[in-house]
Amino acid sequence: MKHKKEVILGMEMDVWCHKSCRAEVGVGDDWATIYSIGSVHRNEGHAQELLEEARKHYEGESKKFGGTVALNSTMKHIYEKLNILEYAE
Repeated sequence: MKHKKEVILGMEMDVWCHKSCRAEVGVGDDWATIYSIGSVHRNEGHAQELLEEARKHYEGESKKFGGTVALNSTMKHIYEKLNILEYAE
């Protein structure tokens, strides 16, 4: 598991990579928000492993960790399973 900073659409983001999965996370002083996540090999647990590690990392930095609206039932399930706040409104 690794993460690095990249500028995406003019915004510095943390990019996390784990096996077939990549996630882009915006980070502020007291928050971290998942903006996108994708996996080449779905249903193998890569996204869940990545998000669990990212959640621990940001919560360890006392940041509120959440994600944009889940775009499918799999993402919704992972948010619920890992207790990740979904910004639905």
